[in-house]
Amino acid sequence: MGLLALYWGFLAAGYILAARLRQRVQKTGSVQKVMMITIYILVFIMGLRMGVNEQVTSNLGIIGLQSLVITVFAVAGSMLAIFGARKILGMDRYGSMNKEETSGIEKEDGGKNEHASISSSDIKSTVIILLLVAAGMLCGCFIISRCFPEILGAFDSASSYALTVFICILLAFVGFDLGISGNVISNMRTVGVKACVFPFAAVAGSLVLGTVSGFFFGFSVREGIAISAGFGWYTYAPVVIAGAGSQYAIASAVSFMHNVIRELSGIILIPILAKKTGYLEVTGIPGVAAMDVCMPIVERSCRQDTVVYSFATGLLMCVATSVVVPLAMGV
Repeated sequence: MGLLALYWGFLAAGYILAARLRQRVQKTGSVQKVMMITIYILVFIMGLRMGVNEQVTSNLGIIGLQSLVITVFAVAGSMLAIFGARKILGMDRYGSMNKEETSGIEKEDGGKNEHASISSSDIKSTVIILLLVAAGMLCGCFIISRCFPEILGAFDSASSYALTVFICILLAFVGFDLGISGNVISNMRTVGVKACVFPFAAVAGSLVLGTVSGFFFGFSVREGIAISAGFGWYTYAPVVIAGAGSQYAIASAVSFMHNVIRELSGIILIPILAKKTGYLEVTGIPGVAAMDVCMPIVERSCRQDTVVYSFATGLLMCVATSVVVPLAMGV
């Protein structure tokens, strides 16, 4: 609970500071650059910690399979829960309540591009993150572990402390970025009470099936919940899990790969599945990325007002990750 309060304190402090400076500070790319640099440092440290852990390095193939299976279950849980909520509310697969509106949507979709484009900067960032994790693992395995085995204990403590420091920095800038934009509260008002049913359904469905799938691979309830509650936030959840102790190195590695796969699944599958499964259902695929990277894809692949559902789902999953993961890991 102590670290959770610390994390949320930095997030809130960043938001409050930005809200007060909103009239005097223009939104620029500087904050985004600082956040990305912080993320790069975090994932490199996480890679180092995975590299010095023999359990992780000797089980990479198994970890990949586990991550894929958990992702399939977690995403299926979100989509099934949204589908059930939509049926209960009497909405069709376009998120409409009446046939006339549905007919208009079908005509509009007739000329719509089936495949939304993906930002090259998003792909570049993902590739850099994956390369940094790989570089960190290689350095940890072949340099720290083999050349300096006597410092492993001190390295574990120092790297755990560094993770906490950089998470606080990252969350402070996330809060600042949200505060400068100033549209969080207005977006939530636009969503309304009924639309909030779908984000809660997506979170619940993902947690239940994701945690259950973790049991297949011998993960504890604590680890299963923490992995499933990552919701695609691969720069936060695995770092928190890793910071809980070296005994959770495998869970941290699975969490990282699971969350990367989940975000990439959203980028790839939303344009393909939107009209086959439902506009609302696909907002549950990418997790946290539903409110940022995948929002333009949702807008182009679905109807325009589906973006509101996408934002609400991503935002709730972001909040859920920052609360559930630390609670599950007892930090």
